[in-house]
Amino acid sequence: MNDPEIVTVPRLDGTLGPPPRERVRALKRHLIQSLRALREAKRPDRLIQKAAPVPEGFAAEVVAAGCATCGGHCCMGGGEHAYIDERTMARVRRDNPDLDAGAVIRAFLARVAPDSFLGSCLFHGAAGCTLGRGLRAELCNAYYCNGLRDFLKRDPPPDRVAIVAVRNGEERRSGVLTRRGQR
Repeated sequence: MNDPEIVTVPRLDGTLGPPPRERVRALKRHLIQSLRALREAKRPDRLIQKAAPVPEGFAAEVVAAGCATCGGHCCMGGGEHAYIDERTMARVRRDNPDLDAGAVIRAFLARVAPDSFLGSCLFHGAAGCTLGRGLRAELCNAYYCNGLRDFLKRDPPPDRVAIVAVRNGEERRSGVLTRRGQR
């Protein structure tokens, strides 16, 4: 049996805790500003970005394992804005026409992680992002770290993969993932 292909991802070792109220208030202000920017847009329908394709099958398994092994390093930049802007709000409003602006804001605030990684995105909880893909900024839906992006570009993709998350010389490893039907 051949050795698995190693996919290297970043590694986050963070601390979980309840988000401070001032950070949640900053998020609420940001959401209000994003909705105002949407309301002021001349052609809000043109703000909606094309959805990134979602990996399927074995690729989806590898991506999920890669993100779980990493722990969410890419989420660290999300802060109190989660990359949400008027483009995200245009899509959310299109997909949820029954929600008024207040309901949209409440929908986001209800999904703030009760324990989030300190200094990271407010939606970055112990089990990953607390926002479903439909509420995430398209940047978050489309982003893959270098290791996962390189894996997704492989043609043909490897049949056996192991994820290695590295930071400051310390590693965290996944088990070996094998494409179904392969040994």
